[in-house]
Formats: sequence, structure tokens, C-alpha cells
Amino acid sequence: MYPELQALIHESEHQYLQQSDLDKLTQEVSTLKQRLAVYRVLRDQEISIFQAIADKLLENLPQEKTSKIETCVRHWLLVTRYGAMAMLLNNPEFLEHRLLEWLTDIVQAHEYQVVSENLHSLLIKKLENVLEDDGIKYIQPFLDQAQSHISKSVCV
Repeated sequence: MYPELQALIHESEHQYLQQSDLDKLTQEVSTLKQRLAVYRVLRDQEISIFQAIADKLLENLPQEKTSKIETCVRHWLLVTRYGAMAMLLNNPEFLEHRLLEWLTDIVQAHEYQVVSENLHSLLIKKLENVLEDDGIKYIQPFLDQAQSHISKSVCV
């Protein structure tokens, strides 16, 4: 559940919500429709989005092993799925906890920061073209959060 919605629900158990709280509630609920639309696009077009990115990575990074690119793409598929759920929940902590469970060790073991940086950039560009209106603004913070985490884990 959305953390802010959950807090508002708890608050409403003790008293009626103030106008500022109602405004927060309205904002959270109003963006849910757009977040769901972005989620559906990610779910329905996942294969075509990531196939185009994989092809571009192979073209842009001929010095990288195909297996490294494939591994990175698979990991970013998972990152995008976790990011999409975090976006629906409007909860960056959801993504952070899920990523911390497995991503740090994998990135260090496979040493794919260069591939990951390229993939992240291509993914953002692709989603800007695929998502309607300003849908990128809902998912990009979570994808950026993941890339930031990957960069930090490699620098450790």
C-alpha cells in the first residue's frame, strides 16, 4: 500500500482529515491511473522494449561478451519489474529493499557497470518514446534509483 495513503488512513481513524490531507489523498489517487497505464505498457511491451535495447547494446559495445550483455539485460528486466511495482506503490523503499537483497553481490561478481550504464540510458530513451504523455516521469525515478545503487555497489 502507498505509505502516504496508509498514514492518512491511520490518521482518519482518530479524526476527520484536514483539507491539506484531503489534497494529499486526491493527489495520490489521481496519479494512480497514470501509474497503472505506465505499468501496463511495461508489462505488455517488455519483450519488444528489451529486445531493442539488447540489439543496441550488442551494436554499441562490441568489445563486451554477449553473455555479459545477456546477463545484464536479464537483471534489468527484474529491476524494471521491481521498479514498476515500486512505482505503483509509490514507494522507493520497496525497490531499495528488493534490490539490496540480491543486486549488490551480482553486480560486483559480474562487473557489468559499463553495460548497465549503457542499458539504463537506452532504457530511458526507449521508454520516453514508448510511454504516452509524460509517463516516463513515473518510472524514471525508480530506474535512476536502481542505476545509482548499481554504481554505488561497484564503487564499494
